[in-house]
Amino acid sequence: MSDSNYKDKTKNNLSHKDYINILEYYNKNIPKSKKLLEKEAEKILSDKLCKCIKIINSPIQRNNEARAIGICTKTILNKKGLTRGSFQCKTPRFVKFNKLNKTIKKRKKI
Repeated sequence: MSDSNYKDKTKNNLSHKDYINILEYYNKNIPKSKKLLEKEAEKILSDKLCKCIKIINSPIQRNNEARAIGICTKTILNKKGLTRGSFQCKTPRFVKFNKLNKTIKKRKKI
């Protein structure tokens, strides 16, 4: 099996319902437009990822940014069944992500 076929079978793009599940988990209003729905869900996850990286990457440990990215990716995205692609924490924050499983894991917020 070629490498590209393997990637196509293991990673799926998020569905409309997946974006709704993300917004419901964070108790946000669900917009009617699909484009706004995707933007809102990606904005929430990118903000959480970037804030987490800044908290873990304290001024004392500036050399461990890769470690902070790994920890935050695992806690925010991987536990929900998502994988992180490219991301940026500067002014236009964004995260590209895919899902590994057919459904996103639902967890209750405590």
